[in-house]
Amino acid sequence: MLEEYDEIGRFGDAKGIEEETKLNRLQSEYMKELDIPSDVWNDMSRENQVEHIGSIKSRFNEINVPANINKENVVKKLFSREIAEAYKQIEAPQDFIQIEQISDVLVDCKELDHGKWQQLEISEKVEVLNNLEKQIAEIEHRPTCQIRIVDLPIHQFGGYNPDSKTIDINRIYVKMSDVDKNKFREIIDTLVHEGRHAYQDYNVNVCEVHPRHSEVMSWAETMEGGKWGYYGDTSTRLGQRLYEQQSIEIDARNFATDVLERLEQKQKL
Repeated sequence: MLEEYDEIGRFGDAKGIEEETKLNRLQSEYMKELDIPSDVWNDMSRENQVEHIGSIKSRFNEINVPANINKENVVKKLFSREIAEAYKQIEAPQDFIQIEQISDVLVDCKELDHGKWQQLEISEKVEVLNNLEKQIAEIEHRPTCQIRIVDLPIHQFGGYNPDSKTIDINRIYVKMSDVDKNKFREIIDTLVHEGRHAYQDYNVNVCEVHPRHSEVMSWAETMEGGKWGYYGDTSTRLGQRLYEQQSIEIDARNFATDVLERLEQKQKL
């Protein structure tokens, strides 16, 4: 159906469309090709349902739906009730809402009081971090990653592994976080930062749940296999600068910074 894309997209600007806030006939028919009977939908696995919702979102992007159209209402009109409900649930909140909700999760975690954190064993710290990651993943509408405390080079606080879907945090900094509040802050920053990479990976390679398609396309261009490829060599000063200026790194860094700033504001109240 890709060869018909230009015609379908142009038809949205033509005279005779139903209303400015509705799809035209060709667009509606093209979207409705993805409708599935309720009994078939209910027999599908959760993974297949998520994948199908992703196909619906991709088709919206393909036909270049105007911003003033409420996609949720379109899905409700064209698809079964079950699909409409799933579509409503799958899209992640806007970033500013995610930031607010994640900072709430962090401020409500009693173990993130530094005095209490110091008293925890490594295994207990891992449990705390995994519980936080579970809540963050739920907010971001993505699968939960396992948090692992591992030995890493001294210049690395941690990382997200797109193959194992795990978040690794450097053991040495977890140990140092007991006596160094800056390292303690970096542990939280790393959790949020690498969780954002898991969110980016999920949007690009599994199911697009992020509300802004243009940002997902930018992430895709950076990741391995994308337009530019991913630059991960940080062994030199130039390599570090190139690494930091990639779209997914800028996004993850800014997102984590905003979460921690909001957390610190709430802690002062």
